[in-house]
Amino acid sequence: MQTRNRRRKLFGLLIVTMVCAYALALGRTPDVVGKIISSSHATVEGSALLASGTILSGDAVEVGEGGSVLLSFSPTGRAVLAPATHVRFRSASGNIEAQLLGGSLSVERQNKDSFVVATATHRFQPLGEGKAEFRIALVPDKGTLIETRQGQLAITDTASGERYTLAEGLLAQIPTAAHGQDQQPANTIGKVVAAVAATRNGAPLSPDQFISNDDLISTGPAGRLVVQLSLTSQITLQEGSAGHLSRMVERVWLRLEKGKAAAESKGEGSALIATSKYYIEPASPGPSQVFVWVLLDNSTYVEAVIGDVRIEELKSERSYILPAGQNTMIPVDASGIPGLQPMPAPGAPAPTPAPAAAPPPPTPAANPSTAKVSKPHSHTAIIILGVAGGAGAAVAIAVAEGGKSNGNASPSAP
Repeated sequence: MQTRNRRRKLFGLLIVTMVCAYALALGRTPDVVGKIISSSHATVEGSALLASGTILSGDAVEVGEGGSVLLSFSPTGRAVLAPATHVRFRSASGNIEAQLLGGSLSVERQNKDSFVVATATHRFQPLGEGKAEFRIALVPDKGTLIETRQGQLAITDTASGERYTLAEGLLAQIPTAAHGQDQQPANTIGKVVAAVAATRNGAPLSPDQFISNDDLISTGPAGRLVVQLSLTSQITLQEGSAGHLSRMVERVWLRLEKGKAAAESKGEGSALIATSKYYIEPASPGPSQVFVWVLLDNSTYVEAVIGDVRIEELKSERSYILPAGQNTMIPVDASGIPGLQPMPAPGAPAPTPAPAAAPPPPTPAANPSTAKVSKPHSHTAIIILGVAGGAGAAVAIAVAEGGKSNGNASPSAP
């Protein structure tokens, strides 16, 4: 009897040894990452992931369409894997790293639990020892989206070693092409932020592509295109518009051929909008937003949304000032600018006050909002898209909505 029991113990030990050896061969170790609280339409290393299961270091978890996984990695730490998400977990000495290979991962912790999310280019880790809630998502053609619900998040560029801090309550984006910025063409004028039914020289445009000198950009009947010229300025083409972007004497010009365009700036460096008859630009440095519409009959509508606007008539070489908040409609055969007096030549007496500006056209255009851009260092462009969603745990929202995004998007996005 004793011999039989001894054999059974040896056989059990052999089985455990073989399982551990197999796990090590797969890169898995007995270190426990966490326990599964709930799971649907998910697998671990190709096998069905069951509720109440355990995730070991080296395990790869994949969630199918319509599925989700809720993982407990500490008494107060939770992580949610959204649909179509693929994550490989590693753990050593209580430090957990989730390598996000695709999809979206939401994390909540209450104390100093160490939980790092890594992508192919960056590492994301909560700062401090307080409560933290954040979400990392890999979005095709858009790069990495980061949301901080509570606490600050340290973002480390694994290539350069540079480190950034994303404040609480912000939604940010690291574009796919962030690491290729130093390789952009020498004649680049701007970068596409948003593109819907938009083309460059006849070819379809998508976000993160570059616009070069004298490129023809256009939008379809329901299109929209936003081009970031610098950290503080951008150009927007609305539906049914076309024009050439050029750099002349260290300044960007949009030669608008038809349709609606807006030039926006937070300071110096705003683009000049040129039509066949006028040069239109901010009258002085400072925040500005200029809206121009070349109508089908070649009449021109100009609106000074933010700041005064200077309009130069090419034929007469006379200039006019359109005060901030006003607009004017210039008929195709007009001489001068209706409702405005030309600026005096140097030394000439001041003009009489201008009467009220003309009313807007029958179908006023909606003016785009300015994209909020933050670039703390030179190597990686981290675009601040806006404020994160309303109060509440990121994990709870991900579970309630099946891991879907909370709907926040760039103010520049269509």
